Amino acid sequence: MTIYLDDYYTRSRLNAPVFRPTVSSPSNLQKEPYTTTPCLSCRCGAIVPAMSRTYFDRSVPIAALATPEGRSALAVIRTSGEKAIGLVARCFSRPQALLDAEGYRAVYGWIVDPHSQERLDEVVALVFRAPHSFTGENAVEIMCHGSPAVVRRILELLYAQGFSPALKGEFSFRAFAGGKTDLVRAEAINELTKASCEAARQDALWRLTGALSRKLEGIRHLMVDLLADIDARLDYPEDEAPEEVGRWAQYMQRAQEELSDLLRTYPGGRLRQEGILVVIAGRPNAGKSSLFNLLVREERAIVSPEPGTTRDWLESWISIGDFAVRLVDTAGLRNSGNAVEAEGVRRSQALLDRADMILYLVDGTVGLNDEDRTFIERFPEALLLWNKSDLPQCKILPQGWTAVSAKDVRSFGGFESMLKDTLSAYVQKNQTLGQYEAQVRIAGERQERLLRQAYEALSQAIAAQDAGAGLDLVALHVRESAESIGEITGDIAPDEVLERIFSTFCLGK
Repeated sequence: MTIYLDDYYTRSRLNAPVFRPTVSSPSNLQKEPYTTTPCLSCRCGAIVPAMSRTYFDRSVPIAALATPEGRSALAVIRTSGEKAIGLVARCFSRPQALLDAEGYRAVYGWIVDPHSQERLDEVVALVFRAPHSFTGENAVEIMCHGSPAVVRRILELLYAQGFSPALKGEFSFRAFAGGKTDLVRAEAINELTKASCEAARQDALWRLTGALSRKLEGIRHLMVDLLADIDARLDYPEDEAPEEVGRWAQYMQRAQEELSDLLRTYPGGRLRQEGILVVIAGRPNAGKSSLFNLLVREERAIVSPEPGTTRDWLESWISIGDFAVRLVDTAGLRNSGNAVEAEGVRRSQALLDRADMILYLVDGTVGLNDEDRTFIERFPEALLLWNKSDLPQCKILPQGWTAVSAKDVRSFGGFESMLKDTLSAYVQKNQTLGQYEAQVRIAGERQERLLRQAYEALSQAIAAQDAGAGLDLVALHVRESAESIGEITGDIAPDEVLERIFSTFCLGK
């Protein structure tokens, strides 16, 4: 089932440039040249077309594989465009059934080469009619068998009928350009496809439902109302009253408070989307690689009694509770005359400086030394783990340390529960509490940067009013703030910005 977004979004009353897509028409769709390149936007492994045209060629019918490449039970090939249904019908065994199908109907048949009459695969074609589709255009989604050979042949046949290979994120771009979604919700689609933990999924889904968009639109409308009020006073200065000036200050302060609330959600939102960087550190032979293998539940790191076995860092993505964790096993921290090991230690130190959380291990059978104490002084927030606590020769547990055994699977449940609680506390510390915790949160650097610009512009407007500056200067700063919010939602967005945003999407989205 394909879910499409309701077109609730309306352009605001702000007198500013509004995005309007331009359209160009290639002279010959069937002969349009294209090359391919690996998809670097996600881990799908797809081979995608290099950009030989732009996102604004919306008259071009497009097709792309929407599921990851490789063997699978089924694959989905998406098409979209005014002539999409007719073009697919040319290579469908029941062309009239496809042409006559109403929207939201599934039509069974075969993909057939119209020249050789060769049957390529048995498929189900899902028909969507404009404007009630994800992109707002006519669309057919072909559910075929998941063989790479089948997918390749069907795509080649579709290209021969007049489809052009879709650019990365082009289906979502067409939904945005056609007014089916705004830029915040379009970005949420991309975030949802890349969500690597439950918390990231929930966050992206909230933004996809329009919660953040409505919040931003409410703030922007507040500023637009203020601008309308100021413009009226500029036209009729004799009508200005002191109470109106006071009301303007209240409007700006209220908008600034709401922007501040959203800005405080960014650290927590970023952690959910990008994952928490957890680095395992300690002296050689403290048991770091054993703990790494225990957490990733496979033998990834080589474990040896010889110190310095790990010369470089290893990493793996895991889920702990609702959070995505980028777990890194580092080289043992010590001064070494070996050039390779010394480079590994240098890289480990660089990772520690960037880490969201550090798990510092000490061999409990050896105890603490000056290097351990120096490390703890430098990283006082590190989680201190007293390893090999299951061995009889393990020394007494110091205050502030947690007893663990990296090789005792039976104790893993308790350690994982403790780590989960620690991660939850860390995320809680880095996010806004209250009503926005469960509803509205930003996660993207672009959104954070533009919100900060909007906040600073309002600060300048308030300062200008307090200094007794002219209303035209106050209005200028308020307008700058409103335009920054408009760029977040896509009301105001240069073409190159849009292309940069959607080119980070996966192919088929």
